Amino acid sequence: MRDELDRQIDQLSSTVVAMGERADDMLARALTAMREGDLAAADVVIDSDRALDRAYEQVQHGVLAAVALHGPVGRDLRLLAGLLHVSLHIERMADYAVGVARTTQRAAEHEPDPDLLEQLVEMGELAREVGRQACAAFTAADADMAHAAARADDAVDRLNAGIFQRLVRIAGQQEERLFWATRMIQLTRQLERYADHGVDIAEQALFVATGENRELSTGAPPAV
Repeated sequence: MRDELDRQIDQLSSTVVAMGERADDMLARALTAMREGDLAAADVVIDSDRALDRAYEQVQHGVLAAVALHGPVGRDLRLLAGLLHVSLHIERMADYAVGVARTTQRAAEHEPDPDLLEQLVEMGELAREVGRQACAAFTAADADMAHAAARADDAVDRLNAGIFQRLVRIAGQQEERLFWATRMIQLTRQLERYADHGVDIAEQALFVATGENRELSTGAPPAV
């Protein structure tokens, strides 16, 4: 029974790792589509979401089956609960990557702002880094890595605030750019939420590593 539980946990963990890699690749492709105005590349991102949704369903069913069959306790139970939560957050991250792709398509009718696009791409790359660090922290069950992932989100938030203020000024001064600015604000929101779900994954990493269920926030040092 112990060997079978270990096998199921390993299989579920591998699926979740693959989900994280796929979500990261989806956002990377969406950012490329945004920068280059490549609507076909945006379609690829949108279509690739189906496979990730199927993987999420597999993890859901697998975790529930493992709990029902083996009655895990302690760290095994924390890990299975963590896998369930992390798979959900990764599925949502992929949804936001799809959102970036869709918003890119909707904004195609407007004249782009190259400088702003570069800022958005920078914000997206920072969001990707939060997600990658958080998934690595969960895989390693490393509390220090979890805190580092949460701190990495600060840069996303700062850039988001700066871009938002810039877009508000543009919309206020150039009425003809209002709809374009609204699309760009949607993009910043999608990228911010992608990173926020990365922080949620970091919180699950902390839970698996320490049994501590807490919200990770700016300036909060690791508990001693």
